[in-house]
Amino acid sequence: MCGVVGAGAVVGYVTMSTPEPAPAIAAATGPRGPAEPPPEVDDGTWTEADMKHCRSVAERAGDAAAARMLTAVGANRVGLGGPSETMIEQAAHLLCEATRKRLHLCQGYWRKQLIAAVKDYAAEFRKVASEIYWTNYNVAERAKRNSANDQADWQSVTDDLRQTTGEMARMHEEILGAFRVLIADGIVDPDDFGVFLGLGIPSDIEKMIGDARRVRRLCR
Repeated sequence: MCGVVGAGAVVGYVTMSTPEPAPAIAAATGPRGPAEPPPEVDDGTWTEADMKHCRSVAERAGDAAAARMLTAVGANRVGLGGPSETMIEQAAHLLCEATRKRLHLCQGYWRKQLIAAVKDYAAEFRKVASEIYWTNYNVAERAKRNSANDQADWQSVTDDLRQTTGEMARMHEEILGAFRVLIADGIVDPDDFGVFLGLGIPSDIEKMIGDARRVRRLCR
């Protein structure tokens, strides 16, 4: 009986006194969180998964714009309006296509699709840029940078401009940057936008091209 009790006491002591595993061992043997998805490899392919991804990105952007519009209406600050959720969705889709696995645009079919999308976007953005809310947004942005007004004053200036205009401005700058990178990398040629044999590029497209020129040729 004493032997059994003694053995139990020893086992209990050993069990209770077992040291904690080293941090490295605990990290290796402990529960793991969800694995991070592997980075996208730009191998020049464009799959159904890629198309689904860009559609999803665009739909989420459009839904967010619609929600902002609803909030603005509910707060009685529709004011000077803002770009529609459709325009936001169009811009988000174009931005995704221009930045996700860019080498797929070396393929003639996908490049033509992008060129058509850029032309459509440029025409739609021309309408946005002619609206009074866009003009006022740009004026307000300059005032924000140059004025010493406090935050409350700035808030009152922008109440009518905070629906989707700021989001549209941000995406437009990203689209311009991505578009010019595609030109610099030789993936897109400005002449592709000419009315005939590279001549007569529309002024809307010329503004988007800016001073971008090809400096390398990634397409083989």
